[in-house]
Amino acid sequence: MAFKIAVAMFKGGASKTTVSLALAEAAAEAGLDVEAIDTDPMGGLTRWSLGAEEESRPLRMAVTGMPSAKQLSDRIASATSHRDLVVIDGPPPGALAIAKAAIEAADYVLLACPARPADQDSVPATLAAVREAGKPFNGVLTCARKTLLTDTGRIALHGMGVPLLKTELDLSDLVADNYLHRSRGPLRRFGIDLFDEISTKIG
Repeated sequence: MAFKIAVAMFKGGASKTTVSLALAEAAAEAGLDVEAIDTDPMGGLTRWSLGAEEESRPLRMAVTGMPSAKQLSDRIASATSHRDLVVIDGPPPGALAIAKAAIEAADYVLLACPARPADQDSVPATLAAVREAGKPFNGVLTCARKTLLTDTGRIALHGMGVPLLKTELDLSDLVADNYLHRSRGPLRRFGIDLFDEISTKIG
């Protein structure tokens, strides 16, 4: 039976797709049979997978597009019968039914939390949905920089009741350059560290 992780945040630009990709790639590299489910109607993760195939270095995990709540529920039921891990890449703003369905389906929720306090306005609503669903969760800081503003963002998230993981996703060109490619460099390192930390937490 597959373990299911939803990467969630009721906001665009929170790096959900990047986090989902890095985590799923690291788990697959570690030997797990992984399926990533792309719930974005724009298909960001699906495009990423196709780009990697075009350069003859396909992603290590399967990617399936499921841009509706009903499709998501059905696909997860199918995937869990033969995969080790399912990573659900949360949808963009406006797709609240899909976002909540992903949270409900998950065994564990990873909140993709932007570092800038000005970008954290969707954290309380996302956190409320996770708590209402009764799911275990942690936050992962995204778009992080070595600045006072990022420190302020960590403090703000702590005040909202988000237990942050130690692993953080830096805002850098080296990370952005991974788009349409298999994860490499700092994004691969982030994924490995994230997978290791989550594995330790959930046993």
